[in-house]
Amino acid sequence: MRKHDLPGISARNTAMMEAITDLPPIVVSDLFGLHPQTAYAWAQYAQNSWAEYLEAVQATE
Repeated sequence: MRKHDLPGISARNTAMMEAITDLPPIVVSDLFGLHPQTAYAWAQYAQNSWAEYLEAVQATE
């Protein structure tokens, strides 16, 4: 994706949010190679308001 100047992190985050709304966190954990607790945290972000998600993303940048 970098080769074509596509925003990789936002594409990954979008894919994660789509997956986590359709699948249980443990399945997403296996699919994306995440720790189960990380997948669970993403599930919490997906169920809560976008404000909490955006705050968490800004804190990690």
